Amino acid sequence: MTAGAYSFLPWLRRGIATRINAPAAAATRAAVTVKLSVRGAGIGGGVVALPVEHEVAVYGPGDVVGVDPRAIVRTDPHHWITNFDPNYLPAIEFYDEDFPWRYSPAVVEPATGRLQPWLALIVLSEDEFRDQGQLPGRPLPSIGIDDLSVLPPADQLGAWAHVHVNRTITASDAETVAADVPEALIRLAAVVAENPDLACSRLLCPRRLDPEQGYHAFLVPTFETGRLAGLGLDPAGSPSAVQSSWVDYAGRPEPAGLCYYHRWQFRTSPVGDFEYLARLLKPRTAGARVGSRDMDVRAPDPELGLPGITSPQLGGVLRLGGALKVPDKALNQEELAEQTLYENWDQPYPTAFQQALAAVIDLADDYLDQRVTGVDPLVTPPLYGRWHARVSRLLTERDGTAITPNDNWVHELNLDPRFRVPAGLGGRVVRTHDEEYMRAAWDQLGDVLAANKRIRAAQVARELGFSLHRGHLEPLRLVTPGQLLTLSAPVQSRLLPGAGFALAAAGAAPLTIAAGIADSRMTATVVSPVLRRITRPGSRLMRGLPFGPGAGTGGVDVAAGAPEVPPARQDLLARMNDGTVTAAPPKVAPAGVVTVDALEEVLAGPVIGIAEAAAGPVPNPVPTLATSADFVISLPGEGVSPTAGGTDSIEAARFKQALNGAYEAFNTAAVAGAVAPRDRLDLDTLAEATMDAVHPDRTVPRRAMAGMTLPARFLAPGDGGDGGVITARSPAAPDLLGEVMAYPIIDLPMFRPLMDMGPELFCPNIDLVLPDSVTLLETNPRFIESYLVGLNHEMSRELLWREYPTDQRGSVFRQFWDVRSGLPLPSESAEARRERLRDIPPIDVWDPASALGAHNNRGASVEELVLVIRGELLKKYPTAVIYAHRAVWTGQARELAELGPGEADNPPHDKVRMPAFDAKLDPDIYFFGFDLTEEIARGDDDPAVDAGWFFVLKERPGEPRFGLDIEREGALEVWNDLAWPDVIPAGGGAGPTYIRLDADTPTPPLETPTDPEKTAQFTEDSALTWNAEINAADLAYILFQAPVLIAIHAREMLQDG
Repeated sequence: MTAGAYSFLPWLRRGIATRINAPAAAATRAAVTVKLSVRGAGIGGGVVALPVEHEVAVYGPGDVVGVDPRAIVRTDPHHWITNFDPNYLPAIEFYDEDFPWRYSPAVVEPATGRLQPWLALIVLSEDEFRDQGQLPGRPLPSIGIDDLSVLPPADQLGAWAHVHVNRTITASDAETVAADVPEALIRLAAVVAENPDLACSRLLCPRRLDPEQGYHAFLVPTFETGRLAGLGLDPAGSPSAVQSSWVDYAGRPEPAGLCYYHRWQFRTSPVGDFEYLARLLKPRTAGARVGSRDMDVRAPDPELGLPGITSPQLGGVLRLGGALKVPDKALNQEELAEQTLYENWDQPYPTAFQQALAAVIDLADDYLDQRVTGVDPLVTPPLYGRWHARVSRLLTERDGTAITPNDNWVHELNLDPRFRVPAGLGGRVVRTHDEEYMRAAWDQLGDVLAANKRIRAAQVARELGFSLHRGHLEPLRLVTPGQLLTLSAPVQSRLLPGAGFALAAAGAAPLTIAAGIADSRMTATVVSPVLRRITRPGSRLMRGLPFGPGAGTGGVDVAAGAPEVPPARQDLLARMNDGTVTAAPPKVAPAGVVTVDALEEVLAGPVIGIAEAAAGPVPNPVPTLATSADFVISLPGEGVSPTAGGTDSIEAARFKQALNGAYEAFNTAAVAGAVAPRDRLDLDTLAEATMDAVHPDRTVPRRAMAGMTLPARFLAPGDGGDGGVITARSPAAPDLLGEVMAYPIIDLPMFRPLMDMGPELFCPNIDLVLPDSVTLLETNPRFIESYLVGLNHEMSRELLWREYPTDQRGSVFRQFWDVRSGLPLPSESAEARRERLRDIPPIDVWDPASALGAHNNRGASVEELVLVIRGELLKKYPTAVIYAHRAVWTGQARELAELGPGEADNPPHDKVRMPAFDAKLDPDIYFFGFDLTEEIARGDDDPAVDAGWFFVLKERPGEPRFGLDIEREGALEVWNDLAWPDVIPAGGGAGPTYIRLDADTPTPPLETPTDPEKTAQFTEDSALTWNAEINAADLAYILFQAPVLIAIHAREMLQDG
């Protein structure tokens, strides 16, 4: 059994219903024959067996007065749908596979293999019935139908009910029609046992619907007994159990009344399903004027005094482009020459117009240090991108020297009217939507204002720190570094010396300044608060110590205003660091007093004495001892004399092992107990390290920035944005406590406001793309970048005007196209996806020497192809799948590259590419951008070279639908091409049109296909024939509408010019 395939059965019965006999002419119920054997004891003895045969009536439509809505799993179309395709057949599905035949009294028709269901689906327009509602005493609501001919042929209802299975259940997957029906039923049972949701039953209504018409669908009883029961009448009044509920007979009660179990309503759309509308689309090459229009440049604003562009070859016009343009390869030689002429309008560069325009723009910079004469203020044209590119002039500096380069993107954008115009359009968009954009900007600011308040407070604290640092600490460092260490003692345990100040050996853990002092000759006591109080000036101790006058300054000149430090204290700290003055020695016991240590010396043996006499680790003599084969341990005085030589005895080996352990223990203890010598400190260096560690440029920013989390784009180098590295102030260092300069990010697709101002601004002459056509254009990067620069330039001005904390260099708008349809990469975060799909990188990082149009954030700066579809298809089917599929050569023909195992769900990028962006121009023009160039998509006509790419329009697979094509072009080669004219005779007359399966039924034959792609399908379809005896399963197979896929090669839309 294969998944991903459908199977159909014409009917299904279960249980006792499988034994239903043909009902008697006057019976109102179906019956089954029950045969019993009655056994008992005879009167004369023995066992008597009597066969009994009896017909038992079973439940039928007359016993059903309602259908549980939960039995219905789907209706097609859904309730209140207003755009149902009129070439499709309405349908209703039930969860139980045998539901349509469960209460049917009919038997299978031998000639057709059909089984009449006990209910049917009818569809009526509003003028074909009247609603009667549910009258008192009646189990079901009903409708009135005066003309019963509007209903489908009652004797053909068995053809419009079938079982649907979401697996193949034939004995072989190669079979189209099952040859072994019992085996198919066994497989069906296995499928249902595996998952009951894989099978259902379905009713179709064979009516051909009219376009743009409202309809009501009813689930009604097929047999008269069911109609009578639903109307509250006696089912026994039916002439027979299989009497149709809408075929008249003598004495028929309420002949116009028809009850129903379920109803819904819908409306059809204009003519055209997906296949029909897709076939209307024709590939065409866009005209040369699409994407550009003439712009009169003969007389610029006279108030600015600019000369016109009046080249005779140009005719006083330039070609103003749009976001899209025609690929060069689609132009003929004459069109290419004309395009080149307009492209090189500014040669030789710069023209008189450009020089005059640059001079006017530069006036804003000229008047910064010049007085403006005249009454009215002069407002100069904007220099677009000035803050992002950090430029203030064009072509020449103030002193007249030429600016280099003078043809980069800033100059091209500002001095070429073709690009100043889209930049100006960007400015107009911001001025139009300024309130909307500013609301978004303020919403993103968050806690930046609070952070700036904290930073300003930190700036005050830092300035106060500078004052204390310069006035009190710096003089001490220069004159009395020891006193500086004493003053800073309370914080030394939290200070790590900065770069260049090492207090620990290379590779060792860094030491704080307090630890460095504690390990030195001075010890921590020297800078302790207790000693500071004892040695304060004027203390009794300091007055009594014998320090000579003048000892302490060491000849160092005291800075003006430096605090006076007593020479005695300076002399004491220096002598302790030098080792000439030490702390008091430890107390010793008076002579003659017996101490624990003295007693230990008396009682210790000679080995201990030797150990104590040693100054440190001693060599281990055990490895040099002689060996002895007869060595034994003896008591003192036994006089044992071991003989040297041979292999050590066991006792000798053990004795040497014990001696080894004793020496190792002694040496380890000697090393551990050794007291490391205390080094002399470089007081000047240590004082400098202390000053650096407590410098306000270090301490205040670190404290201020602690606890603040800001986006990386808000942080400048040195303020925490580079990993938190903060260094002391230097003349060239930036301000580490500068206020946060924020900028919002608005990821709206900015083509929309441009398009709202006018389609001609987005893509001039786009109306020249013909209806029902598919063509290829390509992006115009220079136009798009100019427009986005204009947006950001004007937004920077608006942010400044609104007192938004910004340096005006942020790129607020970087998204031109709508990229929501772009698929994420594996394991890609949402933010990474947004960044990857933005159209341009931040403007402030553009290379100053780069050209306009060279800033594609998604990859190489090349024109990307845009598929343009104009027609009704995507208006009606907005969920259609559009993608590019690689072509491969098969002989001399191009075909879609096959997807390997597992590639269908996640196709590789080199075979399938989804749109990177899209756009829509109301009412019926759609744009889909692909990361393909014209050259790659076109491919080559040589089968030995790349075949290029197809562009695919695919109907999104969904729930099964049944119907016929609206019309057909060419011969009927597969059943999927069957159209309504093939099965409905011409001149059918007035009233509803139904597919009829009778003697007048057309029998359209299949013809051998000329298209090789249809050969395999033709082989399968040939097993079925459309005729009057066709059964429900074959009918479902033929009418099933497979999702449509249309592939158009790029060459069909890029004909060589």
